[in-house]
Amino acid sequence: MSVKQKLFVLLGDVVSSRQIVDRDRFQSRLAELCSRINTEYANDIYAPFKGLKGLDEIGGVLKDISNVFNIIILISETLHPCKMRCSLVYDFIDTALDSGDVAKMDGPAFHRASKAILELKETELLIRIAVEDEVLDKILVGEINLMLLNNAARTPKQRKIINEYELIKNQAEVADKLGLSQQYVSMTLKRSRWKVLKDLEEELNWSLHSYQKRIERKEDRSMPG
Repeated sequence: MSVKQKLFVLLGDVVSSRQIVDRDRFQSRLAELCSRINTEYANDIYAPFKGLKGLDEIGGVLKDISNVFNIIILISETLHPCKMRCSLVYDFIDTALDSGDVAKMDGPAFHRASKAILELKETELLIRIAVEDEVLDKILVGEINLMLLNNAARTPKQRKIINEYELIKNQAEVADKLGLSQQYVSMTLKRSRWKVLKDLEEELNWSLHSYQKRIERKEDRSMPG
């Protein structure tokens, strides 16, 4: 009798990977990205992230989606200016479940996640989610896609200022470090809607945490005995 379990499969597919010139360097970036995800979100991971199809695809299996938005943002920021489509599916894994190797695993979760990636290729969207609640999934998809598209539209200078401010948390120090005026840093943060988007990110993370708890309660009720 084969063992199966419902888990979250997260697949990522590089957009326009054939246009990447230095493929060896990019592959190293993907490997470093997977290593960072596996380290920073180890408590959420069932099977570590790794490359699946050479330069094009990465994947991992999560047991908890509370931090999945942070993982997606990490992917986006690390690979910029390249983009990665992502699909998140909650369903059964019924092959090599105990192997700990995402490349050996298979089941409905992987089939649905792969199909979602193919569907994304026909659009300009960057993420699809199919967890438990179709309405909530669509709301999350819309919000995350809007955030990713907004971040991708930032200029290199805006990205530099925002990244430094998120590290330093002081406009005057950022201005001094980058040779800019404090007024310019403040204006950039305001025009990029940094504060509004950060507030939305906190709400989104709260929603995902609550979603995870709801799934756990549902699974507990379905357990025999």
